[in-house]
Amino acid sequence: MRWQPASTPPRGRRRRLWGVALTVAALSALALPLDAFGFGATGNPAAIAFYRVAAAKTDALPVYALNQVGWVRAKDSVKKDQVSWAWGFAQFTSNDYPAREHIVLVQHGGATQWLEDFITPLHPGCHVAACRQYPIELIVHRAEAYEGIVLPGSSSARCFKREPLRKVPYTVGNPWWVAVGHFAPKVIRGALTQITSTYVNEGQHVTETDLITTRTRLFARSQMYAAATTGRRAFSYRLTDVQLARAPRSPSISICS
Repeated sequence: MRWQPASTPPRGRRRRLWGVALTVAALSALALPLDAFGFGATGNPAAIAFYRVAAAKTDALPVYALNQVGWVRAKDSVKKDQVSWAWGFAQFTSNDYPAREHIVLVQHGGATQWLEDFITPLHPGCHVAACRQYPIELIVHRAEAYEGIVLPGSSSARCFKREPLRKVPYTVGNPWWVAVGHFAPKVIRGALTQITSTYVNEGQHVTETDLITTRTRLFARSQMYAAATTGRRAFSYRLTDVQLARAPRSPSISICS
């Protein structure tokens, strides 16, 4: 399963960034219990062993990327000086739309050292000049995080604001993949091996389906479905793993004035 951080609902702030006034808000995510980290795998022994090898190999890559949809929602445009994002079971807020994420993970010693996440809202009706989509760029280190807005004509944010770690969807410093939950027998699908596991997270029953390249034992793509429970809506998200040739340098951080 993916390691997700525990967090509490923070409050948004108002600030001015390169001529655009923004209110940045984030809501709480799914939270894994600490004893789940690296423990608690039950079910089919062959599937567990295969998954653990894949997790170790993928966590050992110096760098790779995830293209993901469904974990984060964001506002479709900058209106009334606001932009916001939310994730996990807290993502269903007013006027937020599903977002596409491109996450670059830089790893060492089997753990994530830092990551960069570009969040772009997916609103199919946003095609007119009055509907301006501003991707959000998050940079997360072990002890600090930053967020910035990618303005038109730029591939990254021009400046950043420090963001408390509880306000971003991910933490670093741990392996990204861990074997947790109850595992069904593996299924061979051509060049891929399907591993299905289930677990309970914050009261929601989660089904995770991973497709792992059989030859290399690296994750290829995954889908997670969290069933509805009292006070929490069902949601699902999917991701594709992409290997990168080399690790990028940690971006230079310029703090917005």
